Amino acid sequence: MIKDLTAYLARHSISPSLSTLSCLLAPESPAQVGLILTERFMNMPHEIVPPMYTMLQEEIQWALDEKEPYAFTHYLVLSKTYVEVESNLSAAEQPPSKKKKGSKNDNKETFYFHPEDEVLHKHAVGYDSFEFETPADEGASDSKRAFQELGVQPMGHMILIDGNKFTEAVDSVKSFLGGQ
Repeated sequence: MIKDLTAYLARHSISPSLSTLSCLLAPESPAQVGLILTERFMNMPHEIVPPMYTMLQEEIQWALDEKEPYAFTHYLVLSKTYVEVESNLSAAEQPPSKKKKGSKNDNKETFYFHPEDEVLHKHAVGYDSFEFETPADEGASDSKRAFQELGVQPMGHMILIDGNKFTEAVDSVKSFLGGQ
């Protein structure tokens, strides 16, 4: 299972900013990469994020004090982003468009489900979004259209942080989100 996960992450770390991730995840690498999954309920308030990162740091320190193998050289934060996409509904059902239609190759703006991700970018070795391998249901992106013209396409997001900068990154998240 771990081999499958590292292979999946290596396949999606093709951007120049994450070029070192494949080397870090290689079996012969001496690096120890801690994996942080940031999935949470959509309506969960962001105020819980700083205490969660603080508790994670405390538990890692306790493990190190007990001589357990948690001396991470890097942290890989897996999160989600999304881009807005054209609706799959027929043209007759769509409201009139005020935006110009561009080519499919236009650069789309990335939006973040978690506000702390943009703060973590400032402390990252690299970060990038990637498309999920399992396609979404046809028309799933239209669920957001109840409130606006475009739908959403969720994407995976990786943020690689050097282990020495993790405390500074967590402190920045606390400051940004109003933690202690």
